[in-house]
This record gives sequence, C-alpha cells and structure tokens, in this order.
Amino acid sequence: MKSEKKPLISIIMNCFNGETYLKESIKSIISQTHTNWELIFWDNKSTDKSSEILSKFNDRRLKYFCADQHTTLYKARNLAIKKTQGEFITFLDTDDWWASNKLELQLKLF
Repeated sequence: MKSEKKPLISIIMNCFNGETYLKESIKSIISQTHTNWELIFWDNKSTDKSSEILSKFNDRRLKYFCADQHTTLYKARNLAIKKTQGEFITFLDTDDWWASNKLELQLKLF
C-alpha cells in the first residue's frame, strides 16, 4: 500500500487588534483533522492583547511575525505569504473560525 504524505497548508492570519475572537479562531485551526499545517500569524502592529493570546498556545506550528509598520490588509497578506512554506495557502481572519474538517474537505477538491 502506497503511503501518501499530506501536503503542508500555510494558514495566514493577519491581525490588527483582533483579540475579541482570536482565541476561538486559533482553536479552530488547532482542532483541524488535517494536521499538517502552519499558521503564519502576521501581527500588523496590534496594540491590544493579540500577541499575548497567541503566546498562550504551545504549538510549534504557530509562527509569529510582527510587522515593522502598520500596512493595508493586502500588503500585510503579501508580506505574510513570503513567510509560508506550504504547498497550499489559505486565509483566516481573527474573527472567523472553521469547522474541524474544513482543511481536509478542501484538500479533496484539489
């Protein structure tokens, strides 16, 4: 039986003062049934407790980057994309969350 390696998915989360739902959003990533992912957390110069919330999660797949200066969303996303290593890239906003099988189901479409 041939073993298939599951592709790495890079999840980009641009954050600017997103503390309100951030914990739930990150939990929805960590609970994914497809476990080969990395979170590129792009802190767009937040002044709230967003970075503190992220730091409470102990998961090597969470990668924190802090912008040199606050930028527009599209520029922040482009900067974050440069940090990815995945075969696929997806985006999740700090005030959204996913069903636990979201990545698994989407991969089947590729």
